[in-house]
Amino acid sequence: MKLGPIGKLFQIPTTAEVTPELNGKLMAVIYKSHFARVGAPTRGIYDAIRLAPKYGICPLCGQRSVGSVDHYLPQSLHPIFNLTPVNLIPSCTDCNKAKLAKVALTAEQQTLHPYFDDLGDERWLVADILESNPLAIKYRVRPPSYWTPVLAERVKHHFEVMGIAVLYAAQAASELADISHALVKLGNSGGASAVRSHLYEEFASRLASDKNSWKTALYESLCLSAWFCNEGFRLVN
Repeated sequence: MKLGPIGKLFQIPTTAEVTPELNGKLMAVIYKSHFARVGAPTRGIYDAIRLAPKYGICPLCGQRSVGSVDHYLPQSLHPIFNLTPVNLIPSCTDCNKAKLAKVALTAEQQTLHPYFDDLGDERWLVADILESNPLAIKYRVRPPSYWTPVLAERVKHHFEVMGIAVLYAAQAASELADISHALVKLGNSGGASAVRSHLYEEFASRLASDKNSWKTALYESLCLSAWFCNEGFRLVN
């Protein structure tokens, strides 16, 4: 796939068959009943792909555990790549279902390909604190200056298709609920400075592990928010 590294897989034309004798439906049977079947000689290859991500975390959402292997180019539209390893992406079940057989008509409509797309080493995930009662967190993408306009739109599109902002916000709400009791104790004993110091240490720890995890973005925003450190931490529901 020479078009993969340059972000142009959407240009590959769709087909209904591999050869006149080998159509898309037959390729789907070969994949499910032979390649991916438990006990099949090729199952080891399938499992190696499925188990490749670090900690078994889905590379498409960065949160849920891998439960399946997804065809980046849908097998119904690109049967010729049905068994091509670079087209087989480990994913969680939810991301697999969210993507389905959607077809990108432009470069910007492509979801991210974990084998080809490199987002770099700068911060790009942001968590905004909504100063409300109850408190709420909203995630968004803040493209670094070195991203191309196409890559920026692709990342935003990927977030929308996979429902990542909603997923991260739900995880952030759960995280806040878990730490709310400790924050109230800190606030009562040491005031805003104690709350801020604790949150900064949590941020620094997450930053050292993953610059663009939802927890890194969350704790950065919390420790930088004067409103949260002074009173917002008491509004966690």
